[in-house]
Amino acid sequence: MDESKIIKHIRAERIDIVEADGTLRMGLFNSDNVPPAMMDGVDMLPGHRSGMGASGIIFYNTEGDECGGLIFGSEKQEDGKYISNLSMTFDQYKQDQTVQIMMTETNGEREYGFRVFDRPNNNLGEFVEVQKALSKATDGEEKECLQAELKALSAGHALRMHAGKLKDGSVGINLYGKDQKPRIKVYVDDNDNPCFEFLDAEGNVTKRIDGATI
Repeated sequence: MDESKIIKHIRAERIDIVEADGTLRMGLFNSDNVPPAMMDGVDMLPGHRSGMGASGIIFYNTEGDECGGLIFGSEKQEDGKYISNLSMTFDQYKQDQTVQIMMTETNGEREYGFRVFDRPNNNLGEFVEVQKALSKATDGEEKECLQAELKALSAGHALRMHAGKLKDGSVGINLYGKDQKPRIKVYVDDNDNPCFEFLDAEGNVTKRIDGATI
């Protein structure tokens, strides 16, 4: 190997990794140069990521569709208040994330863990286009039709599992139904007691197994 051809250090605000035909495969970026949300060769939401304050890496599949990424960032105000976020995601084909490793912290309140999502089978681009049309619609009847279409396209979207720590301080595994409501909680409480809870659709605990009383 000719070491004279090795670049030892690159300073850049954005680097795109592409195929020989120019198809985008990965984008490394700073907070001012976030790559586009590409689907079927189209930037679905031009400019929507500007000012998001996050840096990272966006992944694209062989068709050039966004299929996940790693983003991280933080913001601190003059009064000392702050927010810090980190997220790594993997997307369903032609859809949004189905797997996520995340951490978010706001002024000492933390939530982090591993998440699993359900997504509908339709193309995410269809949802975005209807959403755009709805934002421009002025006629009441047209709005109702678009809202119904948007609801149908988003059916099946739900958080189904979170394993980690929640904002209430509990550490454990939370399983959710298709309605995104908690159904099973396995966790360790503030007194280090293991707990197992079953919940109904209204969020009421129908059965609880408390390690402290076994």
